[in-house]
Amino acid sequence: MRRRPTQQERGRQLRDVGTYTTIPLMLIVGPALGYFLGTLAAGRWGRSPLFEACGAMLGLAASARQIWLLLSRK
Repeated sequence: MRRRPTQQERGRQLRDVGTYTTIPLMLIVGPALGYFLGTLAAGRWGRSPLFEACGAMLGLAASARQIWLLLSRK
């Protein structure tokens, strides 16, 4: 027979699910926000696609850093 998880185990499982659910969101939102900010910078200082590319790369780097910090706490 399978035993039921205790209340403490169940809470830990739900926290883990919440933590691992935020990782894909970070990977989507970080570069998208960087691209958006790069688009604003390109509109202000010139229409070079370099601003969008750099913004997306910086957003990806920031997302990777946040994921690293999140997983290192686990």
